[in-house]
Amino acid sequence: MAKEIKDRPTSYSDFTLENLKKMFGIENRYKELQLICLPFEVPSWLVQILKVNKGLPNANEKAKSEFFITPVMTAFYEQNLERFQYFSGYSFDVDKENALKGRCDYLLSKSTSAFIDTPVFAIFEAKDDNLQNWYGQCGAEMYAAHLYNEQNDKPLPFILGAVTNGLIWQFLKLEGNQLWIDTEYYTLQNLPTLLGTLQGILEMYN
Repeated sequence: MAKEIKDRPTSYSDFTLENLKKMFGIENRYKELQLICLPFEVPSWLVQILKVNKGLPNANEKAKSEFFITPVMTAFYEQNLERFQYFSGYSFDVDKENALKGRCDYLLSKSTSAFIDTPVFAIFEAKDDNLQNWYGQCGAEMYAAHLYNEQNDKPLPFILGAVTNGLIWQFLKLEGNQLWIDTEYYTLQNLPTLLGTLQGILEMYN
């Protein structure tokens, strides 16, 4: 149960790391997560579209999401049809009393249903260049995913998440009451590693 604190968040977007600690007892630490990177054949269409999109105005979150993140996620989905489902911009209201509600930029589920189903196993937040400012929001969504799976009797040992400005990605891992923040960064300059790491994450749950 969440503790009463001043200046409580009202939705995912308000959460900070301090909120996570005070409300849910979630501590955070940095370490190299050493995520598995599997071979991934980057499609030529992805390389071309990213090359073109880099020339478009991309100063805001929406543009970066559309021009960079969505193509990457589509390429990942294309090579893993019928293995997972991903949702863009869907509401994920799990515990409204504790502000675990609001929209997730990208949410992955093991179910291939057109509706969010358990278990939810990864969440990606598209943000501005200051990735560290969004650890709290991503962590809150990951904790909500943990609760959502438990409520539906399909718990998972951990939840993965990431914050990204489209060009740079940083992964997080929620395990128990510990939110681990990866000290390694992934970029569009190395698509095989980024997509291979996403592939490795998918394999963790299969």
